[in-house]
Amino acid sequence: MKFRLSTPADRAVVESLWDYCFEPKEDPFFQWYFTKYYKPEQVLLGEEDGEVQCLTHLNPYTLRLRGRDVETSYVVGLATQPAARSSGAGGKLLAAALREMRQKGQYIQILMPSKAGFYQPYGYELYCHQWRETLSLDALRPLTEKNMRYKFVQSFQAWKDLKQVYDAYTKSLSGYAVRDEASWHSHIEAQLAEGNIVLCYDGEEPVGYAFYKLGDPIIYAGEFIYSSWKGKKGLLAYMYNHRSQGDVFQWNEGLQDQSYRFYPDGKKGHETIPFMTGRIVDVPHCLEAIPYAKTVRQEMVLHITDPLAEWNTGWWKLTVDNGCGKVEKTTCRQGVSMPIGSLGLLVWGAVQAKELAFYDKLRGTKEELAALQEVFPPTSCFINEWY
Repeated sequence: MKFRLSTPADRAVVESLWDYCFEPKEDPFFQWYFTKYYKPEQVLLGEEDGEVQCLTHLNPYTLRLRGRDVETSYVVGLATQPAARSSGAGGKLLAAALREMRQKGQYIQILMPSKAGFYQPYGYELYCHQWRETLSLDALRPLTEKNMRYKFVQSFQAWKDLKQVYDAYTKSLSGYAVRDEASWHSHIEAQLAEGNIVLCYDGEEPVGYAFYKLGDPIIYAGEFIYSSWKGKKGLLAYMYNHRSQGDVFQWNEGLQDQSYRFYPDGKKGHETIPFMTGRIVDVPHCLEAIPYAKTVRQEMVLHITDPLAEWNTGWWKLTVDNGCGKVEKTTCRQGVSMPIGSLGLLVWGAVQAKELAFYDKLRGTKEELAALQEVFPPTSCFINEWY
């Protein structure tokens, strides 16, 4: 199979596969995506005998990872023609995407899996889960906050207030997307194409916002962000006022939130959902791109295996000093052994080394595990990008 970036002439087949595998062409999001957001040069095609068999979109993003901004691509809309499925085309396309990103100087990758089990053997591990909360609108009453002001967002003009709340929410988190003016423009346009946006104010201070949809018994918020407990209660009060338009409110939020402990019935309506995978594209460049605690002084040998990117497989020496990492190939054959997916979980801080060892996802001595714990301390991960 041959791979290449698409051109404007490929638009029909790109749209056709999205229509077949995801939203139909009549869907508001489809219309917005291919009118406002789609760029042909960000789509990677796989061809056999001149026919497109598979494709994926590589949408550029900036992630804040352990406090540092890192450029990446979000693998979106990975689609395969029905006749090419079960042929290994998906794995070949993922490998080609890794090569393409490496050439661009992007050393990590994110992907939202429809079926995590398909991607995990290829080194894609879930670094971010979310809570999904589901409460009846009547049950929201004890959680509401009065005397708040609301603004129904209908244009891009409110982006600075949305950004202020988002930046406050993500301040202590890792793995999230950095949103600038252009990305806020896209988020607002996309949401208004298929739903609503409300901003919540405490006086003149924006303290919460929600992207939500009406029209069904379940009112669903795909993004529910607040800068304080008062802001969250203000948003819940706004949703409580929709009792004539729905029965249930459902929303997603980061695992760092613990307020479910104080819901009227903490046994109901609270579940964990898998959300985003992270994948290392290039081991040495990735480990040199992320920051480390300035107090850490460590040198370790890592043996990495990668089923898709042969350039990652091998023995690497990582030296950490004064907040920086240096990586080089080594002839040493003693050190920690792990697949590329486990290293990704350490880099994102989603799982600690001792936990990975418990689940047989890496092997090392007690001293080596302690060193890994120091180099890759856990973080609270969050991301809420959908495309």
